[in-house]
Amino acid sequence: MSAGRIDTVRDGRVAVVTITNESRANSLDDPMLDALVAALSADALEGARAVVLTGAGDRNFSGGVDLQARDGAALTDAVRTGERLLGRAADAVEDCPVPVIAALNGNAFGGALEIAMAADWRLATRGARLGMPPARLGWVYAAPGIRRFVRAIGAPATRELFLTGRPIDAEAARRIGLVNRVVDRLELRALALADARAIAANGPIAVAGMRAIIRAIEDDPDPARAEAVADEWRDRAFASDDIAEGLGAFREKRDPDFRGA
Repeated sequence: MSAGRIDTVRDGRVAVVTITNESRANSLDDPMLDALVAALSADALEGARAVVLTGAGDRNFSGGVDLQARDGAALTDAVRTGERLLGRAADAVEDCPVPVIAALNGNAFGGALEIAMAADWRLATRGARLGMPPARLGWVYAAPGIRRFVRAIGAPATRELFLTGRPIDAEAARRIGLVNRVVDRLELRALALADARAIAANGPIAVAGMRAIIRAIEDDPDPARAEAVADEWRDRAFASDDIAEGLGAFREKRDPDFRGA
């Protein structure tokens, strides 16, 4: 039986997904990783336009893969299984059908930090510590996870984070681009929800299209690829009812009511 769970509540068109396992620093066991994938699926998020991903309590976002939950007699194999499931969870965050904001309500270590790096952006509470300790365990981290860090903070900062294994505080993480903003603990949820609501109020086609273009620019050095993705999404937007609604609302000085069609 899992020691923890993944909780989802709706706040209008925003889904708040919470890693809940406070007695183990919100660490993630195998059933929780599977549950996180399910919580971020298109079916589970039907009607939602943005996600806030956070941890329970005010001390830890997550301590990563729960090594204590592994079978000591075959720990290496169990860790490999956990790493594979964690990779699936990070992919589910990155491929989520709507934008994901990671609200780091406390410390984030190892695979949990990779999951946060797969989000569209990150907010962190002041005093949180973030780290990648695999080198201290003799563990070579998987390339897709390392790629997420290189893409966000560059190779030199990634080397320092992974090769030393030293955690950094939230302010240092902000300076290198690991998190976007550092806020007081009591403000974190409200600010993350404000960001998510701002996304949810915008045109879903426009949000999805620009998200796809940014991803293409990140992932492919050939500018023609991003231009092709942009052309596809721009054609879709210009043919949609949403653009007429957006322009009409602008002229009429009212809030738009986008339908995503």
